[in-house]
Amino acid sequence: MSTPPSKPPASPPPRSPGIRRAGPDGRPLGPDGKPMGPILMRDEYKNLVDGFTKDIKNELSKEVKSLLLLGSYVSKEHIAGESDCDFLIVLDEKASGDNFEKSMEAISKIVLKYLEDPLYGSIIDVEVLGANDVPIDGETDYPWTKVLVAQRGRALLGDNLFTKIKISEENIKMSAKEMAKVYLEQLEEIISTDEIEAYDKLYLTVEAVLGCGCAYLYYHGETEFYRSSAIILFEEKYKKKLDIEPIQISHGLRLAAKTLDTKDFIPKSLNFCKKVVAELK
Repeated sequence: MSTPPSKPPASPPPRSPGIRRAGPDGRPLGPDGKPMGPILMRDEYKNLVDGFTKDIKNELSKEVKSLLLLGSYVSKEHIAGESDCDFLIVLDEKASGDNFEKSMEAISKIVLKYLEDPLYGSIIDVEVLGANDVPIDGETDYPWTKVLVAQRGRALLGDNLFTKIKISEENIKMSAKEMAKVYLEQLEEIISTDEIEAYDKLYLTVEAVLGCGCAYLYYHGETEFYRSSAIILFEEKYKKKLDIEPIQISHGLRLAAKTLDTKDFIPKSLNFCKKVVAELK
């Protein structure tokens, strides 16, 4: 689809009776060619955050100890329609343990409501932790790279239980290594599977490249970034250390760029992920 002009043409083409032309911002154009009426903006991310928070509060206020909003939408660095709206739920002690399955059933009903809505189904992502899954005194099975992200999260209900957790450089590097390894293994499986359609294979490759790229940045001490802004760090600081073309193409694909050459993107992506894993060993 071509990009709409920044202003209406001086001599608009003839139009069918009863059909009103629209300007680039979606407002109808008047007889003078100027937009009429106010600009009405719909923010599905804000609506999702407000609605999901309300539902969790109404249905699970006694079970949920903390509800966090994570990721790029917190700082408004998200890519609209592409970035996920990430929620992290930490359950209360009484809702964990033997009651975890029951709590998950109640949460799943709420999540399903949004997954089935075309506006939110492709952007909502929810993770649930039991009360004992939050790291204490440096011991946890929860990835330390995820702890970093959680520390930057915004508390929607309760407090952010991650903000005061101390993370060692050694733990971050260990977690980053594992993160890169997992994404490489996923990419190798994607490439070897014939059942995956070409479009899905391309999308999953982008996910693997960005995952390995983020792991690389975490390993090198970077903490103040999201997937949507990782490209900036690579172009400013790491383009002489690594072939960042797969990262650049992945970022362009997330922005729905139309002029990208993806012919050799998948094999180059595999190379990129292998080099990241090799360097982080």
